[in-house]
Amino acid sequence: MKAIKFIAIILSLFISTAFFGQKGKGHGHHHHHGNKKVVVVKRSHYRPAKVVVYHPHWRPKYAYSRRWVYFPRYNFYWDNWRNHYVFYNGGAWISQPTAPAVIVNVNLEKEKNVELKEDEDDVDEVYTNNSKHKEEIKPD
Repeated sequence: MKAIKFIAIILSLFISTAFFGQKGKGHGHHHHHGNKKVVVVKRSHYRPAKVVVYHPHWRPKYAYSRRWVYFPRYNFYWDNWRNHYVFYNGGAWISQPTAPAVIVNVNLEKEKNVELKEDEDDVDEVYTNNSKHKEEIKPD
């Protein structure tokens, strides 16, 4: 009986290693040898488990599929994953669920906004690319 349990444990360890022990195969990890660059993509812990269509409270009839929505006129972001506004205030970037004072009376449904690309979905500090966004996405 002990031999059967031992064999079952060894077999289960072998199977779990075969299925889960493969590094970097389709999970965002790329390992190269030699002089090549090693790239490890870190997924945001805010990423939803399933693909979701977002209808933010400020534009409920419209469907967004990306995490970040940028508003060039006011230079702030909406985070669909966390339902947060991300904006620059007093020398620092702020993330909060309530609208910043500058847009409290603005109808965001009518403001130009752009969904950022999928490759920025896992970037929690999207504002690190703010100068690029300001340059590429101009208010009308």
